[in-house]
Amino acid sequence: MSNLFHRTAARTAAGLACLLLLTACGGVGGDDDAVKDGDGEVASLTTPATNGGSASASADPDAGRPRIRLDSTNEETNRMYDAWLSCLKDHGAEEKYKRKPNDPAVLACRTKEPLSPPELDPAKNPDYSDDVREMVKCMKGHGIKALVHEGSWALETGDELNRPHYDEYEIDCQVKAFGGHK
Repeated sequence: MSNLFHRTAARTAAGLACLLLLTACGGVGGDDDAVKDGDGEVASLTTPATNGGSASASADPDAGRPRIRLDSTNEETNRMYDAWLSCLKDHGAEEKYKRKPNDPAVLACRTKEPLSPPELDPAKNPDYSDDVREMVKCMKGHGIKALVHEGSWALETGDELNRPHYDEYEIDCQVKAFGGHK
């Protein structure tokens, strides 16, 4: 398979994983402190105590996870996802569409699941809409037919992925469009 397919598959997998995680964590009107067990009962989540007493509720759940950068190459991104997927497989995870966020394999490999760049998250980037328009402008400047679609950017056709130097242009435009707000 091509690196482009891996990158696209990785982004799709990341998006699905985030969606599943948000759904499982009660992102839409749910109770973040509880989960339903197999009997439909709600069980409180408990955090083990630390040496100093009670555990901190403010611990960062993403601490230690690999972070994809705006300028990460396909190879770098693929290595991150390969390590995560290998961990899932080693822990007996089933097919990706059958995995649930609270499956033991998913929980065991949580620290290996790559995080997308925060600049690409509309909730974390106040300039996201402007950055999307800049991304489209940059891609068009390289002769790639891109457009704003449903609040993000997209390609007019899948054939655009086959243009010479597409991967380099995408990374270059992503850095220029989303990386200039520090």
